[in-house]
Amino acid sequence: MGAMTDLLSRPIRRVDQSRPAPSRPIVLSAAVAAGWSVVVGLVVCIVTSVGAWFAADSGSFGASIRVGGLAWLVGQGAGIDVPGAAIRTVPLGFVAMSGLLLYRGGRWAGAHSAVRSGVDVAVGAVSVAAWYAAAGLVVWALTRTDGAQVPLLRMLLVSAVLGLVSGGAGVLVGSGWGSRLFDALPETVRSSVVGALAAMLVMVVTSGLLLAGSLVVHFSSAMRVAEEMHTGLVGGIVVALVGIAFAPNAMLCAGSYIAGPGFAVGAGSSVAPADVEVGSLPGFPLLAALPREGAGTWWQTCLVALPVVAGAVGGVIAVRRYPVFGLDVAALRGAVAGLAGGVGFAGAAWLATGAVGPGRMQHVGPDVGATLLVCSVAFLLGGAVAALGHRVVTSRRGTG
Repeated sequence: MGAMTDLLSRPIRRVDQSRPAPSRPIVLSAAVAAGWSVVVGLVVCIVTSVGAWFAADSGSFGASIRVGGLAWLVGQGAGIDVPGAAIRTVPLGFVAMSGLLLYRGGRWAGAHSAVRSGVDVAVGAVSVAAWYAAAGLVVWALTRTDGAQVPLLRMLLVSAVLGLVSGGAGVLVGSGWGSRLFDALPETVRSSVVGALAAMLVMVVTSGLLLAGSLVVHFSSAMRVAEEMHTGLVGGIVVALVGIAFAPNAMLCAGSYIAGPGFAVGAGSSVAPADVEVGSLPGFPLLAALPREGAGTWWQTCLVALPVVAGAVGGVIAVRRYPVFGLDVAALRGAVAGLAGGVGFAGAAWLATGAVGPGRMQHVGPDVGATLLVCSVAFLLGGAVAALGHRVVTSRRGTG
């Protein structure tokens, strides 16, 4: 009994379960994050290229690997010069995949490295960008050919920007500094950012629904185009992957169509609710979603109201997340959020422009200037009116 009493009376030692703070240098972690992103992207491209080479049974194995490396560079938005054409359109689907890989890698780096200040965050973001661009330079040097040239300076620029933005965002979130820096911003800026992102999301989702609906309506035409390409199973997979890579571009073109200015699919062409003129086009299934030539119907014309709705959603989100009391302040906050959303969507539409082939296909993408003007005004008006209306309703209910 005495032994039991002694045992119970002894102080219990608590095991220190706190984990030591990470001590790994952020530069080293950034190198791992960038390298992981490059390897995964390259594996996807090279496996696809080798599979196509195996199915076609033409060329050499080394050439197929080189083509996969070139595809990875083009997928970053670097573009490529081939005999008779300069391709400059950015495949936003592939860029989004690369950005997601960089973000996840950057988040890991931020969470497992010694990040103690905003300077460390900046060093981490710049390091991811530098390592990613350096890896791109290595791939560029190993895949150079006389028949296809990737512009070196453009490749370095887009790789560095992609690494800085996506990898840097990951470092911010992983290190915990993202929320701190965002909370340190003035409330007006935070409300504008949240409202703008909400407005852009509504516009992108609406654009995606329009594109999907058009593809469903013209599904038989798309299948007929795919069959006429005689690509086989592996070739069909490659065509599908290319379509997925350019699907966000098509969505942004659909958004410009909704806004009213429309987009071009070749020099001298115009695809807008008021009128559609496209002329001859290359055979590609995604292009089957284009509306038929001629004047648009009444419902297509009514689509131009959707940017106002998108701005209204952004304005309401801005004042709901960050309430204000004055009617004029609420309207101003909604207007600023809507304007930021309109400018942001037009900036995204600009990324969808560029050349995709020779001849008239050197001019493809949304009418950026007109889209910027229309979306800025429509989003601004929708945001201001909706935020003002929300403030009036909440004040009458006594909830704000």
